[in-house]
Amino acid sequence: MMLESGTIISGRYRIEEQLGIGGTAVVYKAVDEKLNRVVTFKALKEEFIDNEDFVKRFTKEAQAVAGLTHPNIVSAYDVGRDGDICYIIMEYIDGYTLKELILKNAPFTNEETLGVSMQIASALEAAHKKDIVHRDIKPQNIMVTREGNIKVTDFGIAKAATSSTLTADQMGSAHYFSPEQARGGFVDDKSDIYSLGIVMFEMLTGRLPFDGESPVALAMKHMDEPLPDIKALNPDASDSLIKIINKAASKKAFQRYKSAKELSIDLKKAISDTTGDFVTENVYDKTSQTIVLTSEDRKAIREKSASSGERHNVRSTHSRRPSKSAAERERLKRQREEEEAKAANRRVIFGAVITGAAIIAIITVVIAFMVGGNSGNDVVMPDLVGKTQELAEKSAKENGIFLEADLVESEELAGIVVWQEIEAGKKVSKGDTVNVQVSAGNGEVEFPDIVGDSMEDAQTELKALGITNINFVARQSTNIPSGTIISTNPEAGEMVNISDEVTLYISISESETMVEVENVLGKTESEAVKILEEQGFVVKVEEAASDEYEKGQVCAQSKDGGIEALEGSTVIIYISTGASETTTEETTEEETEETTAEVHSVEYDQAVSQSYSVAVPITQVPSSDSVTVKIAEVGLDGSETVVYTKTVNKSSFPYSASLTGSGSTYKVYYDDVISAVHSYDDGGLTSSSYYIDGKLADTKTY
Repeated sequence: MMLESGTIISGRYRIEEQLGIGGTAVVYKAVDEKLNRVVTFKALKEEFIDNEDFVKRFTKEAQAVAGLTHPNIVSAYDVGRDGDICYIIMEYIDGYTLKELILKNAPFTNEETLGVSMQIASALEAAHKKDIVHRDIKPQNIMVTREGNIKVTDFGIAKAATSSTLTADQMGSAHYFSPEQARGGFVDDKSDIYSLGIVMFEMLTGRLPFDGESPVALAMKHMDEPLPDIKALNPDASDSLIKIINKAASKKAFQRYKSAKELSIDLKKAISDTTGDFVTENVYDKTSQTIVLTSEDRKAIREKSASSGERHNVRSTHSRRPSKSAAERERLKRQREEEEAKAANRRVIFGAVITGAAIIAIITVVIAFMVGGNSGNDVVMPDLVGKTQELAEKSAKENGIFLEADLVESEELAGIVVWQEIEAGKKVSKGDTVNVQVSAGNGEVEFPDIVGDSMEDAQTELKALGITNINFVARQSTNIPSGTIISTNPEAGEMVNISDEVTLYISISESETMVEVENVLGKTESEAVKILEEQGFVVKVEEAASDEYEKGQVCAQSKDGGIEALEGSTVIIYISTGASETTTEETTEEETEETTAEVHSVEYDQAVSQSYSVAVPITQVPSSDSVTVKIAEVGLDGSETVVYTKTVNKSSFPYSASLTGSGSTYKVYYDDVISAVHSYDDGGLTSSSYYIDGKLADTKTY
């Protein structure tokens, strides 16, 4: 089932256009309307939806991959199901597949091949550290951004699909399969290294080492045939790269690099040392554990071989480098001259930028536009006046512009842009910040996007805007978690008066019912508990100081009276401990201050008596080329102490900062604008709140 443009999935993801079709999924460009960002939407093909085992594996692998944060790995944001649509949400990459660039520009130069390979190896190193094996490394699964960064995608999906199904639509994968994958044997991180070796071969030579009419034919060649002579295909290939590729793509797993990190080290050495003398040969360890090829493995290979008519002893015509005649040498010379002329006229250029003193550590691939060339850094300022602030910010972002908004008194409705610093139609540079003025309004506010939120979170957000007249309407649903907002009236973005009634439609199962919560403010603890439990709620009791209610009375409740809630859900009631400040005639002001100081000192000393090592995630990729990242530790009194400051290039995001402190709450700022707030318990991350342009966009609990 193909999804049409405009289709809304899970009340959140709006399909824009189809990008391609893979072996297991159909890929779309979509918009996450909740976070207002473009994403990649991968929907499983229909033939996999009814396979519950596959769907479970797919979901499990997607969740594991969501924990990968690395600048060369495409981030996975979400995985879910909406009816017959099982999907995974991933970071959207504006660029090209490595396969497209190989077809256009290969063979690559030694420097270009190194630049790309180092970034892929870095991604594999990060994944392998978390025991995640890609299993389907190929140029089609490697994206190249317009800024020249490499992004490896589809981690974990190959494992869910299994490597035992070699079908016609997997011919692309079969070209890069390791020998152990080809025979359906044991697969580990060395299989990814083999596949990367094949990708490197293709970049450097402009062709695949093996081809065949069927996946089985390719499998046999991967198991039996040596790599063709790289020097014969590209006389300019460096000896170091040739040795690295031959080692990475060895038939025997033990002969390959032991890890992606080891491969990365040799790739860096190859920048300055073209001889390849540093590439060592692995010696077989007789004490290592043997991976046994089972009888089922042998039977499967024999059956596949017999059905394809292929022979095991087929040898590549390129297994030995042929001697060259004078005519052949002249042909190669002309070919080399043609390739040099082609390279000079390329519009997509791979460049290696080398920095460092003792060790060369960074190579970045720089890409110009493949189609149309660079049209400059100027854009036309859009007309923002009259739009809501949300729509204005969206329009500005689409043009690479940032807005700084100030509230002003105006006859216009609240949230409407009434003035912009730069007139519509004038040119402005991408990345510039433009000031706008937004109407504070006359009691009207822009209704927020709360679809997908829980009832409690939605109620909290609306109350913060001053909207308290809330009507909940239950809708039975089999695939949306109970208590989730599935639609609203008014819709997000509409202007409403804070006194108007709003309706929130929530999902419940067939066995659940909604109950209007009783107002128990002012009642005793026992009275309140009895009333709420008779309504079917689970009651939790906590204490709080109150100037309004007498000691022992309910002074607050987590679910307001008159609001509907799921029967069986929890309602927290807060019992008054009396006024927040008390004084007696016997206690002097000086004694009170001393006592308070002593209590605060004891509490503070107990709180800071332990320190923890915490990893603060810095995940949101900035729009500008570099930002100053600042992390502040929040004290008991709400004060902030800056514990980390660093100016970081865009290409280094996302990453994490290791800090030692109280292990409670840390705020992350980008150029003094709040980006995230992370809360910890005994040094362990418990929740994260993320902000876009200083506004709360998403909250996660762990």
